[in-house]
Amino acid sequence: MSTIKTYISNLTNKLCEIYPKEEAGSIAKFYVCEVIKISNTELICCQHENLDENKLQKLKNSENRLIEGEPVQYVTGQAYFYGLKFFVDKNVLIPRQETEILVQNVIQTYKQRTGLRILDIGTGSGCIAICLKKNMPQHTVFAIDISEKAIHVCKRNAEINKVDVVVVKSDIFADKVFPDAESFDIIVSNPPYVLESEKAMMHKNVTGYEPASALYVSDNNPLIYYKAILDFAKQYLNIGGEVIVEINEKYPEEIIELNKQKGFSENEIMYDLNKKPRFIKSKK
Repeated sequence: MSTIKTYISNLTNKLCEIYPKEEAGSIAKFYVCEVIKISNTELICCQHENLDENKLQKLKNSENRLIEGEPVQYVTGQAYFYGLKFFVDKNVLIPRQETEILVQNVIQTYKQRTGLRILDIGTGSGCIAICLKKNMPQHTVFAIDISEKAIHVCKRNAEINKVDVVVVKSDIFADKVFPDAESFDIIVSNPPYVLESEKAMMHKNVTGYEPASALYVSDNNPLIYYKAILDFAKQYLNIGGEVIVEINEKYPEEIIELNKQKGFSENEIMYDLNKKPRFIKSKK
């Protein structure tokens, strides 16, 4: 018989071959909690209890996927973002904690307003759009993505979190994205911004599993998505409306200059938890 604590310790040691020890331990705990369906508090209280054969077998079933480097969120199908649970698979990016800063800023700024129309471009799992709607139900939230599979994931997550988000398959590079009647007060986006040249520095649990189309841009055209977002915003964002985007820390000044060229002002850089430039917001 193995106790929960012993199982976590053994799994952590196996994961230390590909992760730092602290991260390996966090992954092992997350995996156990999700697979045998216990909370972190229950994990602390029950760590010395024996795992019955059924639970142990469930844990063993997918253990090798973890050891081979597959992200624990894909193995369990679960990720957490801004206090909500999301289904994730290989068709969408795993939500990052730093992106919660974007969500928090929008909520703090617009929670007291009513009747706004918010658009999330390149929604993926839907984590941004769904958290905004959950915390500001008085606004209408739209989410678009070019991937049909991502659209299915987003809709599933809207159902899981019991929110009504308008989810549309759409390409902002296309000529006609929305009917002319559509307009928005806020546009948010976490577009692909990792340079192809940066790929070699990333962990294989990202490069080997997360969708490349949602991550990388060519070194020759790193701002391609920001140009498209701003061109879209020129057509569909109301005057006085706000654009907030997540960025590559290398390009804040270039993106601000692009914003100015496209007619957007009041540009503000927001920083991530490591004090790196991670978001830019501007007004039309």
